[in-house]
Amino acid sequence: NYGLGVAWAMLVARITQLYPNAVSAVIVEKFFNIYTKWNWPQPVLLKPIEDGPLQVRVWNPRLYAHDRQHRMPVITPAYPSMCATHNITSSTQKAILSELERGSEIMAQINSGKSTWASLFERHDFFHRYKFYLCVVAATVSTDEEHLKWSGLVKSRLRQLVLKLEVTDGVEIAHPYVKDFSDSYLVEDHKTEDIINSYGTLQGETFISSLKAPTPEDKEKKQIHITKLFIGLDIKLKPDGAKKLDIQYPCSEYYSSCKGWTSFNEEIHHIQIKNVKLYDLPNDVYVEGEVRPKKVSKKRKKDVKSDQLKRPKSIASAPVPVDSAN
Repeated sequence: NYGLGVAWAMLVARITQLYPNAVSAVIVEKFFNIYTKWNWPQPVLLKPIEDGPLQVRVWNPRLYAHDRQHRMPVITPAYPSMCATHNITSSTQKAILSELERGSEIMAQINSGKSTWASLFERHDFFHRYKFYLCVVAATVSTDEEHLKWSGLVKSRLRQLVLKLEVTDGVEIAHPYVKDFSDSYLVEDHKTEDIINSYGTLQGETFISSLKAPTPEDKEKKQIHITKLFIGLDIKLKPDGAKKLDIQYPCSEYYSSCKGWTSFNEEIHHIQIKNVKLYDLPNDVYVEGEVRPKKVSKKRKKDVKSDQLKRPKSIASAPVPVDSAN
């Protein structure tokens, strides 16, 4: 989830309050053990919440229904107290709790001598974890400054898409990746649509790698600035239900929300949602030395009917299967 750095700092601070004389290793161990067992949505407080003279709202779930919806509230200590984790959704809560549990298990192994501290800092497995991903592409055929505005808006509204995906039948988890990936290219004789369609998938990398990156001398040339965001999907279709996942509504709503931006200009601003399989993720999501997942070949007949993902007609994306049997 975006912007949780302050919340993590407050969570650590609460542990140091509970164990003021503990060494750092104990603080880390207690961090995972305590928050794994924390009775959410009981709030984490560094000090009692105070009222003040200003006409501003202070976090209070007894008074405000919106505050009661916060799943893992971590409350800022300074007046006026607010929830630093208001953006946590059902999916991101599951992801956070899973990581806290994993951290607790690793700490137990470290204490028993079965593991080392290095195991606690191993790279995440986000781009290995799910079979299917959504890749949201925001592109701007204009200046880099203009793209920062457009991509920032697309990123800021990603939570809306996650919330709608979470309540879609068949979606167990819609887990957004915390970082984006951005690039800039010279358009030259290429079509903007071809660049956007190729960006974000392994299949399109050959074409993307043929594009030239702009230099300071290329200010007057037509450029495209492009950003991609990923959402991992845990799909669990019911045996007696539909054989395919329909995400047309949440994607269309998100698409319309972004295009409803007051400064939106269809000549320069573009947005696309792609359905990307695990094995078609682009190479730049993996770091040097990381082994990307390898597909295990299975000899079976391909079920064409159940191998299609319904998608919004207004969103250009390559259809990929989300049949849970795949």
